[in-house]
Amino acid sequence: MKKIILLSILSFSLLSCETSVSEKIGGEWLMEGSRLGKGYMIGDQKDSDIAIKFMDAYENMDAQLMTELSADIVKFHPADIGGVFDVDMTNTDFIVERQSNWDSISRNYIFIMPLNMEDSDGRLVTTAFEETRYIKDGSTETNIFYERLYINEQDLVARVVQYSRPPNE
Repeated sequence: MKKIILLSILSFSLLSCETSVSEKIGGEWLMEGSRLGKGYMIGDQKDSDIAIKFMDAYENMDAQLMTELSADIVKFHPADIGGVFDVDMTNTDFIVERQSNWDSISRNYIFIMPLNMEDSDGRLVTTAFEETRYIKDGSTETNIFYERLYINEQDLVARVVQYSRPPNE
C-alpha cells in the first residue's frame, strides 16, 4: 500500500510540473526597408525533414517526387538567372528541362536550419551545400549554394531562393 501511495504522489508530482519553453528571437527581417523588422526563431524539425526530402529528390533527379512535395505554383529565384519565376509544379516539365543536360548531381550539405518568423506563419529552411553537376558531355560544374525553401501551411515547398558562388580551390 505504501508503494502505491508513494508511486501516486511521485506520478502526481511529475505530471503537475510545468516545463517552461521560451523561444528566443534573433536576427531581423529588413526586406520592407524597416530597421524594426521581425526576428527569427528556430523552426520545427518537420520543416527540415520536408526540405531534405525535396532537396534529395532534386539530387536524385526524381522530378515526380519534387512535384509531390511542391505547391502547384512555386516562386523560383534561381542563382543562375536574374528574376523571379512562377514555376508550374503540377507536372514534371520544368524539373526535367532544368536537369536535361546533366547525367547526375552530387550534393554535400553544410547545414540545414529551419526558421520561423516572429508573429507570422512564415516557415523557411535555410541551407548551404556544395553541388557538382555531371554534364552529359563529360564535364562537371561545381558551385556552393545558399538556398532558402519556404514551406506553406500544407507542408509543401512554395518558394525557392538561391544564391551561389564558385568553391574555393
